[in-house]
Amino acid sequence: MAAWPSIDRDADQRLAQALYAGDPHALPEIYDSYAPRLFDYCHVLLRDQEAAALALHDSLITVQERIGHIPDARLFRGWLYAVTRDECLRRRAYAELPAERQRAPEADGIEADEATRRLVHEALLVLSGAQREALDLSLRHELDPHELAEVLGVTPHEASVHVAQARHDLDDAFAAVVVAATGRDDCPSVAALAGPPDAPLDTETCGKLARHIASCPICGSRSSRKVATARLLNAMPTAALPAALRSRVLTTASAPELADLRETIAMRSDPPPEPEPDLEPEPERTGPRLLPIFAAVACVLVIVCGVFLLLPGSGEEKTSGGQPLAVPSESSSADDVLPSDSAAPEPSTSDTPSPTPSKSSKTPTPTPHTTKRHTHRPRPTAPQRPGTLSVSGCHMSGTRHCSVTVTAKGGPVDWRVTGTSGSVSASGGGSLGAGQSDSVTVTRTDSFCFGSGSGSVRFDSGASASVTWSC
Repeated sequence: MAAWPSIDRDADQRLAQALYAGDPHALPEIYDSYAPRLFDYCHVLLRDQEAAALALHDSLITVQERIGHIPDARLFRGWLYAVTRDECLRRRAYAELPAERQRAPEADGIEADEATRRLVHEALLVLSGAQREALDLSLRHELDPHELAEVLGVTPHEASVHVAQARHDLDDAFAAVVVAATGRDDCPSVAALAGPPDAPLDTETCGKLARHIASCPICGSRSSRKVATARLLNAMPTAALPAALRSRVLTTASAPELADLRETIAMRSDPPPEPEPDLEPEPERTGPRLLPIFAAVACVLVIVCGVFLLLPGSGEEKTSGGQPLAVPSESSSADDVLPSDSAAPEPSTSDTPSPTPSKSSKTPTPTPHTTKRHTHRPRPTAPQRPGTLSVSGCHMSGTRHCSVTVTAKGGPVDWRVTGTSGSVSASGGGSLGAGQSDSVTVTRTDSFCFGSGSGSVRFDSGASASVTWSC
């Protein structure tokens, strides 16, 4: 198929085991066996020669660095294509494509006349992008249902049903384009159903023509209904693998000084880590423990002061040596009397000025001082530091909606959507505690979806979430 060498499953397992064991010949052999196929697949997804080459380069480096992640060597082929597909979709999502794309030249070995290619191309355009990809992987790349399921993220049964339906739709589409191109003069209904000769056929028109062909003896004999779908795809060209790419891949894979580059490339394919829950700090216990002490001491002071006022002569000032004694200020509070349980006493300060010494007294009587001391107050708890907003992208597969997840890391976060790019719309906002998550519903705004596309959702923190879709 497509002039590619056939690879049996036993060779897949042997190559996977050799790569896992660190065999230096494993990656060169994988490259020689799979690089032509994988480059064509990258080129189908990216439509640019250099972008496809870079995607294949990074995919093979990731396969070498993450070979230990494959659960079973028998899944190697599907996993190899899955890694390659993820790398291509990542590049499309993050706009790592040139403004002007340069298609790769066609590979040698494909022989088909231009008229046949044009008809097959028109028939393929009637299918959805997901159907074309499934047929390409199943028929040209020879992936079985289990391998195809690994690549597309579906069950093997769903993959089989999807391919069978795509083959049926391609057969109908090919019959329709053949009749529309060659049967207008023989059957008047064809022109009415197909429209202008230079107008491309869409899915609805092909459906009408297919139903007409099934009941029309003239058009039924003209359409080539027995042509195998695989032979139709065999007429389509494949992209030629750049000759210099092998040296670039093997140099990056083996050079000791490029170890950091290899790890960086592989890390891009790793799923984002789950956010760790932030443990709230234990509250200060000093304040709550001292409050009952303060209350008890205040009650004792009130009782003592009341008893003191009831004693005889408590309202008269007592003198010593003809001089009055200073009375403590009535405005003293509990903070002025309670000793500090941690700090040393400060130097005394007088609350009332000392009286002028009497002329008849040689030595003035010293005035007692009221000493202010600091009490231990509970330290206020520091406010929790704000966190950062982490966002993760989403993918729409056959739907118009998907959900972007936002998570607060390291502390609370206030967030809101500030805009979008591409054919998507989204809105929302709110507040998240540390470790909490929320979601934003993203809607594709195009009424018609052909192939695949990408967009993004921007947030006020500066973060941006990628959104991709395939139809």
